[in-house]
Amino acid sequence: MMLRNPKQSEVIFFTLTGVILLLTVGCSEDQPVVQPSQKPLRDTSSSQMRAPKMKPSKSVARKKKKVKAKQPELAGNPDDMFEVVDYIHNFEVKKTGVPYQATEQVAVMFPEKPEINSTTFKVVKNVAQAEQPAADSSFKLPKGFSAVKEAGYSDRGLPKRIRCERDYSEMVLVPAGVSVQGVTNGEKNTSPEFTIYQDAFYIDVHEVTLEKYRRWRSEMIAEKGKIPEPAENDGQPADFPAMGVSYTDALNYARTMGKQLPHETQWEKAARGESGFQYPWGNGRALWQKTRLPGQIDPVGTFLGDQSPYGVMDLAGNAREWCDDWYSQNAYQAALALSDAGVVRGWTGPRRPVVPSMRVVRGNQKSWEVWKRSGENMRTPPADVGFRCVLNLASAPNAEAEQSKPANAF
Repeated sequence: MMLRNPKQSEVIFFTLTGVILLLTVGCSEDQPVVQPSQKPLRDTSSSQMRAPKMKPSKSVARKKKKVKAKQPELAGNPDDMFEVVDYIHNFEVKKTGVPYQATEQVAVMFPEKPEINSTTFKVVKNVAQAEQPAADSSFKLPKGFSAVKEAGYSDRGLPKRIRCERDYSEMVLVPAGVSVQGVTNGEKNTSPEFTIYQDAFYIDVHEVTLEKYRRWRSEMIAEKGKIPEPAENDGQPADFPAMGVSYTDALNYARTMGKQLPHETQWEKAARGESGFQYPWGNGRALWQKTRLPGQIDPVGTFLGDQSPYGVMDLAGNAREWCDDWYSQNAYQAALALSDAGVVRGWTGPRRPVVPSMRVVRGNQKSWEVWKRSGENMRTPPADVGFRCVLNLASAPNAEAEQSKPANAF
């Protein structure tokens, strides 16, 4: 066939050329045709794909950086400052109308500066201070004891604290009067609860330490007398309580120092106060500055929260302690039978052993309650039993003349 028009032949030529190019490059569903004038497409599934940036709206407020306010420096002795923790109530509020001494009254003053919050305040003594009681000149301490004058005197003129010159121990006064012994709803050997009157006495602030016990034992060895056994924890530091000491060695130590072992009624009053608290610090939960568990042994006086109303330390924790009483499961029931007008007077426990060789041990291994009691063999002491001493003042000045009932015989 002949084409007479040359322009038509050019059109047909270019058309055929295009078809041949398409067949050469290849055209399929899997490979899209890339036109020369277009840029190759990028893989949209790649992780390098960036989302378009949106300009922030003018109505959205920018977050301001928090600037920590500097805590103001507080004036005064840091040891006199403390913090109130509102979820732990370790105090009691007395009923209104209860008479107070002027020296017992304090005021809580909140600072006027706005930058100091309500957790910081100072305690101010009452302005109307009563005159401090004077020493009773008719009262004389036994030989080997001296008054700690800076501690002051009680209402009856007795020094609030004294020092034993033999073992250098400090002792605190527990005044004469009534106190609560035992509990109503407790273990069988701690009930019934009863009220007891006791004369004034002094008790060691701390348990007898290894330092004191070692020094006394060395003196006994030098005198070639009866040599006491070393404490079972003799390898511990000097300020730990001496433990694993037999009742006999504890009693001989006390006698050497001119003191006695406490009766359990004395021990419990020193621990619970006149009102009969559950714990030395009151009826609230314990507050320790570091971890402390029942049965844990530390240097004496480590935990300042373990302090009784009279200032005796470590009655809830640390070592369990010997008392001078024979142990009886039913001792409190027998004591209550001796009450006069609801008050037991001068009771010092059973006169003779009820269970052979069993003496009273106070303190608790499993909790902090100080009304719990147990009995241990006086000749084979447990490893956690130590002791502290008392100084009895049966003839304290101005003490009420009381006819003591005979102790109950079992």
